[in-house]
Amino acid sequence: MPNLLEIYLPPFLGVAAVAYAGLGVRVMRAEPQYSNSMVSFLMFLFAGLIAGAAFSYGASSANAYGIGRVLSFFAAGFVPIVFYLVYREYTVGPPHPLFIVMLSIIPVATTVLALTNSMHNILWTVTETDAGLAFTDVTDHYWYNRVYAPFVYGLIGFSAIALAGRLPSIAPAHRKTISLLLVCGMLPYIVSILNTFFGVGASTFPFAIVVLTLLWPFFAYLSVKTRFHEFSPLAYQTLFNHVRDPIFVIDNEQRIICANHAAQELLGGEEKDLIGGKLWEDFPVARAILEQARELDMTQTLRMDTNTTYEVSVGPLTGPRGQDMGMVVVCRDVTERRKAQSQLADSEHLIRTLIETSSNGILRFKRDESDPLHKFRCVFANRSAQAFIGDGQATLIGMPLEKLGQLDPERLLKHFMADDQPTVQVSFETSIATDDGDNWLRVVAEPVGEDFSVTLVDITQRKRNEDKMLSDALRDPLTGILNRRGFETEGAASIRECSRGAVLYLDLNQFKSINDRFGHQAGDALLKAFGHRLGFCLRPEDTLGRLGGDEFAIVLPDVTVEDVRHIAERLVQTSSEAYIIQGQEIKCTASVGIALMPKHGEELRHLLSDADQAMYDAKSISDEAAANDPAAYVDAAIAN
Repeated sequence: MPNLLEIYLPPFLGVAAVAYAGLGVRVMRAEPQYSNSMVSFLMFLFAGLIAGAAFSYGASSANAYGIGRVLSFFAAGFVPIVFYLVYREYTVGPPHPLFIVMLSIIPVATTVLALTNSMHNILWTVTETDAGLAFTDVTDHYWYNRVYAPFVYGLIGFSAIALAGRLPSIAPAHRKTISLLLVCGMLPYIVSILNTFFGVGASTFPFAIVVLTLLWPFFAYLSVKTRFHEFSPLAYQTLFNHVRDPIFVIDNEQRIICANHAAQELLGGEEKDLIGGKLWEDFPVARAILEQARELDMTQTLRMDTNTTYEVSVGPLTGPRGQDMGMVVVCRDVTERRKAQSQLADSEHLIRTLIETSSNGILRFKRDESDPLHKFRCVFANRSAQAFIGDGQATLIGMPLEKLGQLDPERLLKHFMADDQPTVQVSFETSIATDDGDNWLRVVAEPVGEDFSVTLVDITQRKRNEDKMLSDALRDPLTGILNRRGFETEGAASIRECSRGAVLYLDLNQFKSINDRFGHQAGDALLKAFGHRLGFCLRPEDTLGRLGGDEFAIVLPDVTVEDVRHIAERLVQTSSEAYIIQGQEIKCTASVGIALMPKHGEELRHLLSDADQAMYDAKSISDEAAANDPAAYVDAAIAN
């Protein structure tokens, strides 16, 4: 007849197995993370251990006993692995997955041996007796004695000892929880070791399983009340200690319950010396903050000493169910930031000074929200801008852009009020009439959000230099009159603007012999004097140029044939008069060729060509004949 334990213990263990499985399901249904999965698996393993004992204790059939032993061997083999993972999670971090696979080889192999035990009887034996089947565990076999048992008890012992050794380095908030986990987890294995290896108690009674069953309330407390599985202790602790800002956690009695490395360095002590002390006694100036920070987060800047400034943030510490558990205090060193802010203020003052005293005009325009069209008004103008475009009386501040005609407001409005084009920089040049003549400004307008700024650069001197350079490029450096390029440019423009006129081509007779006789300096002086004489004989609208060497050309716009004759005669007569060069009298005559417009053409190059040919034809007339009858000479100098 089965005894009462054989009758009532299996159902009791079955209920406990279901309870542990339910606990595992509850943990598993929490937000998925590594810690949740590990704890849930541990609860399922405990359920497997207890269920295995329920099947095997008092079993009357080989199948029931076999199911119980398979569950027991599987669960007992993997529980140490989970405890090892707990140790790693709270200390150095999860191991490599390959290492976990290697640890699982022995439990998996043992489970396979259990499933096939009827073929080899390595783990237990079944014997028929008069009272029925007898089941005996083979504890002296090589596999159990030298492989399985040392792995199970060795790994869980190592994990427990290692985790216990790390308890001082674990955050105080977690230390009690880990300690309770160690005690509850190790107690069944200690009972098992005493029963199995030291013969304490009956070998057939599952003392360890009963102890594990009775520990269910404690594991429920760990999983439900403390919810230790919902955080990664190592990750949190590592992050907490590596934060460079001092962080204190204080309870509702204002006692320090946790302090990171930076906080320990700030207070000048180790965490174990700080725990239990009152933070605000070390910083009395912060008591006012504590009194105001019960309900709301707040931040206050405090000077902790003469050289350091901290920004102290105080916020509530709430539990998983929203209960008030204390406060978190973060002390951020803002000394450098404050210095940077001061330097920034100095820099801003310097920038404002530079802008105000800049030689460039600087203006800022903002949209006028009161204007239906949202046009722009000036909101800033430095002294230079006021000098450039102001009238000396009214300020530019508040003035609509449309009234600043010097800035070409139409162009700026079209650019910055366009919806279909990007507001990129726009630059142009403009002139402003002053008492000293035209001044030139370069206007550079750049977008600033929905507004824009304008920089005015005085380019008057540059423009004058450019004009001078352009003028120099078009003038003969020796005589000061137009060179060939300048003559062709201005002469062509003069021809295009009139319907009639003439082109004269001139050169000095026997100029080479004068150069050879008197020298090149005298020759240059003669060319300058000849150019001046030609200029005295011409009207302001006439164009005179030196084409090269001793060759000159003249454009006479809007003249009749008779006018041309009179001008040409005067030129021949004037050029024939003696020159005083370097104290010497030099006589030199000039030859002239005349082309009439439109008779000989309407383009400067054609008229020059005809006048040049006419000049060479006129050279056949002697200087004496030309001097005696200038009119006849001029008639002969007109192109055919």
